[in-house]
Amino acid sequence: MLFARRDKESLKNKFRNMVWPKMGWWRTLKYYKHRAVRIEDSSYSIAAGLAFGCAISFTPAFGTHIIQSAVFCWAFRANWIAAVLATTFGNPLTFPFLWSISTFIGVSLFHLFGFGDFLDGFYFPDKIEDIWDLPVKYLAPVMVGGYVVGAASYPMFYYPFRAMLKAERKARKARLKKKVHQVAKEVTGQEE
Repeated sequence: MLFARRDKESLKNKFRNMVWPKMGWWRTLKYYKHRAVRIEDSSYSIAAGLAFGCAISFTPAFGTHIIQSAVFCWAFRANWIAAVLATTFGNPLTFPFLWSISTFIGVSLFHLFGFGDFLDGFYFPDKIEDIWDLPVKYLAPVMVGGYVVGAASYPMFYYPFRAMLKAERKARKARLKKKVHQVAKEVTGQEE
């Protein structure tokens, strides 16, 4: 296979790169930005895919984020490759923050709509082992809150991504045009 690794990467190194990339977070983010800009599709499609990938990260159903993003992309004609790239927004460093927001919103919504009785005895666990006592009481608010926060955050991701894509594509087109003119000058200058 072209561009494949000569030596297979160990599971330990794969996990380490998920938590802290070898080339650093800043360079990794720049890499993903360039990958997203170079996808051959409309700005709407790519921005919607990126926004779906980020919004789905608020749900605690990790392992299904890529599948959920693909379903939303199929339904809304968004780019699923961009969505897969954006699901990295949810990673071991951001999950605690994202899920705490989802849990807070979910618990608030349960109480707001009169389902507070369902959450009797709900408390934020001190230890992870406490979650297994009543999984539905913990999972339901986080799932509901995750989808609500994801839907509410979709525009906050979509519009900046679309603006960034349009600006980057315009700048890339200008750079290519400048390069073509420069090469044309050199070629015509050599012929004289």
